[in-house]
Amino acid sequence: MKSPKMNLAASALFAALISAGALFSIPLPPPLPPVSPAVFFVLLSGLILGPAGAGASAGIYLLLGSLGLPVFANGAGGLGHFLGPTGGFLLGYLAAAVTTGVLADRKTWGAGRAFLAAGAGVLALYALGLPWMRRVLAAKVATLGAAAVLMAPYFIGDLVKAAAAALLLRALKPVLERQFPREEP
Repeated sequence: MKSPKMNLAASALFAALISAGALFSIPLPPPLPPVSPAVFFVLLSGLILGPAGAGASAGIYLLLGSLGLPVFANGAGGLGHFLGPTGGFLLGYLAAAVTTGVLADRKTWGAGRAFLAAGAGVLALYALGLPWMRRVLAAKVATLGAAAVLMAPYFIGDLVKAAAAALLLRALKPVLERQFPREEP
């Protein structure tokens, strides 16, 4: 990035995009979480900003939601959401952003590597989200395998979002090369 101010502005922008993505969600009957494009923006932040900037974006989003601002799915907010069945997925946003950022290739902005990085971010999201959901819904979801079956359609959708983020990254490559110069090892 060009400056600390640019880093902060980009992280704030992605926190706003994650929030907007969560607001445009489709509610489903409990215990299923709503479907939203928020994961797309979490993954895209990792691909573009790297682990620190993406982690800051997800952290800002989670902080705003924990303070009660209506940034979570369907305009919800508050600490109580971290205790519900989707609390692990909320925290998983941070893991997904950082994992994607660590694995992304910010030197060539290649779509293949971007998809692998974003796919790993999706795995990190579910590594936190599934065990939490199973624990909270122990009476309804007996095993971790049952939770995985319940969330399989979401997982497939999130992999589609990972592919979309990788393709968008490829399309944005000329702009990204100007705004985010190659990082030196």
